[in-house]
Amino acid sequence: MAHSKLYAPSVALAALALASPAFAGLSAAPKVVGNSKAGKTVFTTNCSACHTLKEAAAVGNIGPNLDKAAKTLTEATIVKAVTNGGSTVMTKAAAAKYSTMMVAYGGVLSKAQIQNVAAFVFVSTHK
Repeated sequence: MAHSKLYAPSVALAALALASPAFAGLSAAPKVVGNSKAGKTVFTTNCSACHTLKEAAAVGNIGPNLDKAAKTLTEATIVKAVTNGGSTVMTKAAAAKYSTMMVAYGGVLSKAQIQNVAAFVFVSTHK
């Protein structure tokens, strides 16, 4: 019996030790693809006239306030919006709230610039 009493807690501790690293990643922020620091410059130059984003000191009011709207977006969704246009990631009801839609920047900005600006917006809104 003494052996079984030692065995059960040992198994439990071993299982906990193995599970802990797996659960540790759940609270960590997802790794971003683009370069957030480089994206700030791209955002300031191309996006701040239309969007509000505190991290960039941007107060544009033509498009959505990204401090609020981007909190639920993934970096991939932001890349899609910048590449293909804002309406591609909005519901029809959300798009109807705006008199104009963000154009596609896929032909204006490079893939790296789009990834960088998406990383900047994502990191700025997911703190």
